[in-house]
Amino acid sequence: MDREKLFKEFLEECKKNSQICGAGNPYAQILLVGQEHRSDEPIESEKEWQGYLEKNYRYCEIENPWIDDNSELWRIYQNSTPTWSSYQRLIEKALSERKKRVLHGDKDFEFDAFTTELNNEAKPSSRVKGKEREKLRERIETRLKLFEKSDYIKSFPVIILACGGYIRNDKKVREIEDTFHVSFSKRYDYSTGNWFCTHYDDTDPSRLVIHTRQLSNGVSYKMIDEIASVVGNHLYNLK
Repeated sequence: MDREKLFKEFLEECKKNSQICGAGNPYAQILLVGQEHRSDEPIESEKEWQGYLEKNYRYCEIENPWIDDNSELWRIYQNSTPTWSSYQRLIEKALSERKKRVLHGDKDFEFDAFTTELNNEAKPSSRVKGKEREKLRERIETRLKLFEKSDYIKSFPVIILACGGYIRNDKKVREIEDTFHVSFSKRYDYSTGNWFCTHYDDTDPSRLVIHTRQLSNGVSYKMIDEIASVVGNHLYNLK
């Protein structure tokens, strides 16, 4: 499997559809999918959005951009939010628990994971109502179609959907199963609002998809550690 080729194809699809690509190590084993990239200032015009996308595309086109801590593009995607702290804890524990290998010293978790978003919009808040919520659903459905047809997305042995209700898998809507072609396995419950579900590919057990809440304020460290344990065991068994 030529993951470099698959990533370039994914990047070209993102460009063609004016979709965010992502950040981190595109050849890692773990894909983290959040709700949306947090923006301190709302991007209000099409020109501002296109400028934002162009910066992301330049970041993704540079070979191993995450290695240079001092690069301008790297600093754009560094983030000190609670979500990033949760990602750091999760990746550190997932890769060290099974002695697969330790994280790259004190480097950011994005050395060992690729991150992208389900909502193709950068905004300061995920709370929307009325017509704006309808627009959000349309953006998410478009994004899921992009994910479904992408061989690059399918190439990750672990996908963590840390986006809560942004993606649904209930009696009426089976977005996780339809998009990633996996089947529900088990639900884990912790304190109020903290849970995660595992899904596996029936034809390719090397593919694990985990669905959980957004890993921001109020997240349970016990839950994060259990997710890390499931991920670590899965990667360890893959050898």
